[in-house]
Amino acid sequence: MTEHIAIIGAGPSGLTLAALLQHHSIPFTIYERERSTSARFQGGSLDLHPESGQRALFEAGLREQFNKFARYHDQDYRFGDKNAVTWLYHQASTDAVGRPEIDRSMLREILIESLDPENIRWDHCLSKVTSLEDGRVELVFDNRPEPVVTDLLVGADGCWSRVRPLLTTWKPEYTGLTVIDCRISDLDKKFPELGRFVGRGTYFCLSGGSGIFMQRNGDGSLRVYPCLRVKEDWATSDPTFDWDDHQKMTELLINTFFSGWDPRLRDIIRNVDQGMTPRAQYRMPLGLRYDHRQGLTLIGDSLHVMSWFAGEGANLAMLDALDLFHEIHAHPEDLDLAVRNYEIKVVTSGRADATNEMSQDLLVKAMSDDSSSVR
Repeated sequence: MTEHIAIIGAGPSGLTLAALLQHHSIPFTIYERERSTSARFQGGSLDLHPESGQRALFEAGLREQFNKFARYHDQDYRFGDKNAVTWLYHQASTDAVGRPEIDRSMLREILIESLDPENIRWDHCLSKVTSLEDGRVELVFDNRPEPVVTDLLVGADGCWSRVRPLLTTWKPEYTGLTVIDCRISDLDKKFPELGRFVGRGTYFCLSGGSGIFMQRNGDGSLRVYPCLRVKEDWATSDPTFDWDDHQKMTELLINTFFSGWDPRLRDIIRNVDQGMTPRAQYRMPLGLRYDHRQGLTLIGDSLHVMSWFAGEGANLAMLDALDLFHEIHAHPEDLDLAVRNYEIKVVTSGRADATNEMSQDLLVKAMSDDSSSVR
């Protein structure tokens, strides 16, 4: 089977590129290893910026859908310490301006619903890529007997991309931070006092190398991320850890990292729903460049994964998709020229380096023994 453009990965960058291509009737197929759109929880909220994420959506004809679900009232953010003493509070305007929050799951739904279902192939895990003599690329997927030949393979498959090794030997590095992915469903109904304590938007408390990041979601839940400055293998190296034993691990977190913290902050962790997931955080080292290779390119986290402290990762990923689309649209008969132009603008220039560096600097300051340096 032959495809014009194959996109690996149905995350923000891959789906944005797909939506833009479909909006302009450019043929493509997107391949995703997950079995369906509901196979995995998609995380919390993100704020989409007018110059990048919002712009990409609007050029894909999705302004109305975005505005329907954008939460302008959740742009508030607070920073505090372990005693819940607030040292920074930003109360945003509720007008339809700025950088509104939107749940990652809703953003994904908007993008997927904009696509022809035949253009998405679920349960396709890429196992092998071969460059052909004519510049095209052959793809082989697990448990799929028929290979796919494509004119252009776009790696949008995230931090541990299977496309990236075809272009560079560089790998992501550990940031020094591990977060525990948790949530409290129906916060205000179950725990109204904690709901009033958290307030609107985002609340981040930091002290002594630990933190608790709390974020309102559009479904009434609260995303809770205990943030720990630990070794990369901390969550898996201790044989006494059992992440399926909810009570044991919540008490371990509270007693080991949050002893002496405000009781309300400890109660936030104590009352998270069943199903905590530790996630080591990674970023791409600064300075990644690679030589152009016909038929291949990277966008999003496959190219420049970074920590979430600058709030730019998804926005840059969607901007990558927009820039690649612009070049494809301008040069529909010469995809190699389109990719070269895109890579000069995004890869050769190191566009994401400054943001990646800023994000890591903020992480280091926030998770230091003296987190007041982040101010």
